[in-house]
Amino acid sequence: MVRAPAVTTSMTDAGASTLQSPVLAQPVAEQQRDTPQLPDPQNSPGRERELEQAGEIGSVIVQLVRLYAGIKSRVTSGPDGEPSPLFLLVKLAHLGPSRASDLAEHLCADPSTVSRQVSSLVKSGLIERRADPADGRASILVPTELGAQRVSEQEQRRGHSVMPVLEDWPIQDREDLLRLLRKYTDGLEERRDEIVSIMLRSADTPRHHDGPAHGAHHRKDGH
Repeated sequence: MVRAPAVTTSMTDAGASTLQSPVLAQPVAEQQRDTPQLPDPQNSPGRERELEQAGEIGSVIVQLVRLYAGIKSRVTSGPDGEPSPLFLLVKLAHLGPSRASDLAEHLCADPSTVSRQVSSLVKSGLIERRADPADGRASILVPTELGAQRVSEQEQRRGHSVMPVLEDWPIQDREDLLRLLRKYTDGLEERRDEIVSIMLRSADTPRHHDGPAHGAHHRKDGH
């Protein structure tokens, strides 16, 4: 019987075959048995806790928003129950000169509502329209001197309204709260489209109930 010549080609040679490696030549099933299975980070206990904690944070934020909405509805509202145009003025002061369409986007508000409020603020002498330097055919909105004064007064009133909750807090707790709220708000603004997409997917996902009566009960309660 004629023996095949021994293979002396190095694995580093350009033409090396994977069959020349004793490791790579193992059967696929044996390689899979020898390879440790890494845990799926999406299903790990740590990931589940992160999602649970995020859900708790979301619930607290929703509760906070509802509480403030209830307070504001008892204090300040514009025509037809719309938020006061003063909120738009404060937002404009923080953003700087802006188009009405940009304000509507930042406020997540209907453009027609913003248009009405802008007209009200212009008539009150709190903002003025100027030609947009980037496009002479468009206009930008700028707070007037009276408008800037009104914003300052509003922020002072806002501070007084928050103090009953914070007056017993240590200064470090207040600074931590402010830092984290700013961090969360900035992240919310930056990833707003992604969050909207997630919420829309959740809304489109069919819900499974125990039975027709159970499902009808949920629809009736609005859940």
